[in-house]
Amino acid sequence: MDIKCRRTTCEHNRGYTCCACNVDIDNNAICKTYEYHQKENEELDLSKNMFESAPEYANSRHIRNVSLYCNAGKCLFNKEGKCQANGITVIDDNETSACATFIEDC
Repeated sequence: MDIKCRRTTCEHNRGYTCCACNVDIDNNAICKTYEYHQKENEELDLSKNMFESAPEYANSRHIRNVSLYCNAGKCLFNKEGKCQANGITVIDDNETSACATFIEDC
């Protein structure tokens, strides 16, 4: 599973990759796993162009044992409270950690 995160102030963020053992998305598609952590020499947000300007941030986290819980009941990828997407991206959306992978299931 590939979990990308643009919240550089999160305790679990390592080079725009989430390293948390469990990721929990709430019913509003907000990442509840986010934990604020002020880092020394805070990184600039390079994620918009990360594959072009900073290829070292393009690493993927292919870990099968990460638990990705989803309470966003109307998400296409939510199957009985677990995310079935191949990966997710969490973005910084007006100071919240929003799941950008959320697709409303009609």
